[in-house]
Amino acid sequence: MPSGLHSENSDEAYLGKLGPLPDRLIFLLGPHRSGTTYLHQALVDTGAFDYISYYDSVEFDRLIVNQETGRREAVIQSLREEMESFGPTRGVDHMEINPLHAEEYGFLLERRFFLEKRYHNVQQAAPISNTDFEPLKTLCRKKRFLSPERKPLILKNPIDFYDGFIRISENFPASQFIFIHRHPLAVFNSHILFWRNLIKSKNPWVAKIDRAYDAVFDSPLLLQAIHLSTLSPRGLQLLFEKYCNAYDFYINHIQSLASDRIVSLRYEDLCKTPLDVLRRIIHKLDLPIDEECLDARPSPRKTAILPEVERIYQANAERIKPYLNHLHYSTMPNES
Repeated sequence: MPSGLHSENSDEAYLGKLGPLPDRLIFLLGPHRSGTTYLHQALVDTGAFDYISYYDSVEFDRLIVNQETGRREAVIQSLREEMESFGPTRGVDHMEINPLHAEEYGFLLERRFFLEKRYHNVQQAAPISNTDFEPLKTLCRKKRFLSPERKPLILKNPIDFYDGFIRISENFPASQFIFIHRHPLAVFNSHILFWRNLIKSKNPWVAKIDRAYDAVFDSPLLLQAIHLSTLSPRGLQLLFEKYCNAYDFYINHIQSLASDRIVSLRYEDLCKTPLDVLRRIIHKLDLPIDEECLDARPSPRKTAILPEVERIYQANAERIKPYLNHLHYSTMPNES
């Protein structure tokens, strides 16, 4: 369990008072580096959703106590002051740092991929966070307990795109899904750049929200192994195989979800016509959003493709043809 759960400053005494899950759960899923963060925040900014914030993540075991004892605002202010030392953005993208900004629910789950399995290739070793739903259900029930407005709860976690959305659907049968896609080569390239940057030096925002990542920097050998895995052809191949498996899973299982429960979109279209795409999400899922609240100004990522990444992609592109065709992508992103 998260540290502190059984202390007098934890929510343990309140757990028996928690009610059911929120009436509406909406899962936002897509590969890492596919635009989930931008879309998540854009939807949250409409004010129509409850969501998991950075504050919720780091104070998971004290959310109710903080509220009931009047400490919530002081804790948020303390986090805000601490985050001032992190810099103006999260360091992994251009998102502004704020303790109340939307975050992934995966950070809350018990299995932390760095510490559970110390594989040399962390991309291949990252565990699936959708095998134990009790921590997530507890968080959702806490959010409903603390949110009298009963807004839909939107939940984002990229890793659950890879092979988890069927188990999520089974555990949350009334849930709905927003799937965001981005051209696989752009995703692959961005992911490698992301990891190379993340292990170059400790990112204070990530270290705060994920103690396992923080702990990696206490092991020089592990840090070196992870770094090498982002450079070696074998490491790149293993990561792309992970994506291939995810795209296969999506194609083979998406039809298992009722069409009125899902909406699928492309990051590229979101960048070109953001308001049109957001309106489609609203109408398809019948969301309680006033269109006047929409304010979407994405900044498309324009990054040169790494030669070593393109070589791996080109050698394996035929395998993901069904996914490319399903999303109306051509083999290379500049041809789409």
